[in-house]
Amino acid sequence: MKNKFTLFIALAALAAAAIGCSMSTANMSSFTTSKDKDGKQASTTFKAGETLYANAEIANSGSKTTTRFYLVADADAPGVKKGETVKGTEVKVDLPSSGTAQYSLPIPAGIASGKFTLNAEMLDEKGEKKDSKSASITIEGAPASTAPANTDKKSDSDEDDK
Repeated sequence: MKNKFTLFIALAALAAAAIGCSMSTANMSSFTTSKDKDGKQASTTFKAGETLYANAEIANSGSKTTTRFYLVADADAPGVKKGETVKGTEVKVDLPSSGTAQYSLPIPAGIASGKFTLNAEMLDEKGEKKDSKSASITIEGAPASTAPANTDKKSDSDEDDK
């Protein structure tokens, strides 16, 4: 009887070790940017007036996670310096367990062209960063406005002659 109990304990320990080895920790298995909510039109280039969508796939999580999305300027741009988070772009998405955290950012019509980095950070229930991914984004903004050309054929010297 003692041998059967010892064998049972040994098999139970072995099974527990095998299960423990096959389980992974929570992670961000993929991060994509697109022109549509479903991610079918993958893109890293967006025009003023379009919406930038991103999906962060959270895997192997049995508990709540928060995904923090934010856009950072790669170079100085109007209203933001290189390395700074662009105001109004930070969003936190909570998931009860594994799943897809979705992000969308309408790009303002008057935005200047530039290069940016979209970041996604996976945080655990304590707010500690556990994984992150980023994507380089190009925004094609509105062309710079120019002053209208002077089409008046009369010169200043003509005025002086009167």
